[in-house]
Amino acid sequence: MSARILLVDDEPMNLALLEALLLPSGYELILAADGEEAIRSFDAEPFDLVLLDYAMPGVDGLGVLAHIRGRETTSRVPVVLITAHADRPHRLRGLQAGADEFLEKPIDSAILMTRVKTLLSLKASQDALARSMDELEQRHLAVEQARRDHKELTEFIVHDLKSPLSVICANLEFVHGLLQSPPGAVRRADPEELASAIEDSRLASKRLTTMIADLLAISRMEDSAFLLHREEISVTGMLRAVIQSYLARAREKGIALTSPPELDLRMSADRTLMLRVLENILDNAFRYTPERGHISIATRTTPNVEILVSNDGPAIPMPQRHRIFDKFRRGSTETASRSNSGLGLYFCKRAVEAHGGAIDVVDSTDFPTTFRISLPR
Repeated sequence: MSARILLVDDEPMNLALLEALLLPSGYELILAADGEEAIRSFDAEPFDLVLLDYAMPGVDGLGVLAHIRGRETTSRVPVVLITAHADRPHRLRGLQAGADEFLEKPIDSAILMTRVKTLLSLKASQDALARSMDELEQRHLAVEQARRDHKELTEFIVHDLKSPLSVICANLEFVHGLLQSPPGAVRRADPEELASAIEDSRLASKRLTTMIADLLAISRMEDSAFLLHREEISVTGMLRAVIQSYLARAREKGIALTSPPELDLRMSADRTLMLRVLENILDNAFRYTPERGHISIATRTTPNVEILVSNDGPAIPMPQRHRIFDKFRRGSTETASRSNSGLGLYFCKRAVEAHGGAIDVVDSTDFPTTFRISLPR
């Protein structure tokens, strides 16, 4: 790509001479007949070099030069001042204003071409250096982000995976202690206590399995080579299957679980991923819905298929509605003890976006909290 040079002079003959000397070298030349036109041209498009007449009516060469140097994005563009004055104070003012070189009138064509080539080469080197610095900065930012991700992952493993593992270990110690007691002690143990220990361990194991599966799935989805295994899915059928698996849990907490009406909604999606998205959203709803509360699952059609999961737990404050979908993030008042790893909603976001959709928290007239999943039909 040829270099772009802005030629500025209020004398048409001088512009024509500069154009005649530079055009054979294949440069792209833009001509300006005064300072105002030069500024307009410079602001409209990028240049690699400016050849600028020192003395012009209105905005003179120093005025144009001050405008160029005053813009951060163009401050490195080399500027050659062309002048009929060779005195020291004249040159000093130009250098103080930021000129890179001077050319005296009448113009010596050999000196002109040498200085143009030198300055263009210097500009190309500076641009290459700036690009390298930008690349290094981006790599540095990527390394810093990787460091933060590693720290967050370590904290997640220490705090979140440790919690269900501790439950399992404690219950195993409890059962082991019973087995090490004198003969008949296991038979005398409270059956409800044993059942509770086993159930706690089962739920903790399920939480561990879910967390690990989420980590693996997120790792795959963050890989640019990740592929969805799409198939045609009945949205209502998928929702009813998920709801069926939560009925016992709803009965246990006395929660009303409302199913969507039968609608012939279909979409192309990865069934496994979408089932886990819905399970994560429902798990989140069950965590916050009070006993005798209400969870509703509804569908509606816009240009997309929308799945709405609502509950009458506490509302999510507006500033937190986007943050809760970040990796290893929870709401400001939420802790690991609520069984939320800080992965579930991030997994939902990545999975839905992989389908070309979006997930967010929206206002509802009937519920404090509503999650909306929007997917292409």
